[in-house]
Amino acid sequence: MPAAAVASAWWRFPLGLMLLEIVVYLSQDMYLPALPRVQASFGVGQSAAQLSIAAWSLGAALVQLLTGPLSDRLGRRAVLLAGVVGFALASAGCALGTAFGVFLVARVAQGCAGVWALNAGYAAIHELFESRTAIRIQAWISGITLLAPALGPALGALLMAATRWQAMFLLLAVCGAALFAPLRKWTPESVDFAGRLPLTGRRVAADYLHLLRNLPLMCLLAVWCLVFAVTMVWTVAGPFMLRDADGGSRGFVWAQVYACGAFVVGTRLVDRMLRLYPRALLLGWALDGCLGGICLTLLAALLRAPAALVVGLFGVFMAGAGLLLSPLYRAVLERARQQMGLRVAWVSCTINLSGALACALAAALELAELRSFAAISLLALLAASALARSRRGLHAEPQPDELRGG
Repeated sequence: MPAAAVASAWWRFPLGLMLLEIVVYLSQDMYLPALPRVQASFGVGQSAAQLSIAAWSLGAALVQLLTGPLSDRLGRRAVLLAGVVGFALASAGCALGTAFGVFLVARVAQGCAGVWALNAGYAAIHELFESRTAIRIQAWISGITLLAPALGPALGALLMAATRWQAMFLLLAVCGAALFAPLRKWTPESVDFAGRLPLTGRRVAADYLHLLRNLPLMCLLAVWCLVFAVTMVWTVAGPFMLRDADGGSRGFVWAQVYACGAFVVGTRLVDRMLRLYPRALLLGWALDGCLGGICLTLLAALLRAPAALVVGLFGVFMAGAGLLLSPLYRAVLERARQQMGLRVAWVSCTINLSGALACALAAALELAELRSFAAISLLALLAASALARSRRGLHAEPQPDELRGG
């Protein structure tokens, strides 16, 4: 671990990044209970309202391919702070837009700016800390930031009871602006400016093409995306699958609190399990837990068990995902040798694109039944399990030509 990481105040930057991530992901989760009201406010259909979730993820995916190389060239700190400012402005735009098209554009900008900042922050984390410490920090951040999807719907419901849904986005704008000063003070610069490579379109394109051809990396990244896609479909379809008799979202709010709590339990086990078992073995067990949880969820849904039991069994999947995703993220990054900003950008872009596609799928199918959700999730996890156990999967060793930078 470098000297910057062992200084007395090393924890301030991860703390600031954690707070930023909570605010950024509240922009997805806090207004989930308001989806039916957003639909009514703009006079659009259910699928169009759900596309406002996909628009955020699409914006987040598109911008990463640019911001990763920019943070390698300009530094993590400058790119992160620019993203914070952009997020605050885009959140205000979401609140002030009077047409659905304007609202969607603001949502795209919000996703772009928020994940722009987080991308630079996580690149710095993986440069400042060695592997196990970085995994532990990311698992810790992930566990705490699950407050956003766990408590975000409840907070959104409370705000809706007191005021209009637009107030949520004004609150996000204020929170984003308030984080600028502490992040400006706490964010270290992890880029070695003396060793920077020139920023040219040809070199960046060659690096991305090399990552695309890195089959061990892409195999593990596909596993990450498939597991993540299940959580995104749950998030988007949940307010409709668990809608109350009066059309409210109280059932979904409590189900989301439970599901996120199960995820946090998984993240808390990461460090202890890594001390006892090899990472590849741990990842295989965690993926088996995810698959088993979805199998039980589907069985209960097909037998028309009470919704509370179906949601309870879905928590097994969420605990497995909490144990899986942080070490798997690091494993993906370690299968390449390009500059860290570019690697994180590629991974983040692919993850957010998979999230956008998952949201679009949920919107197109208009999922409203737990058994349909569980059946689609099972297909995704069977594909993830097959990839993880393939010759390019968890136990594959990357070849030297697959690690060479462009």
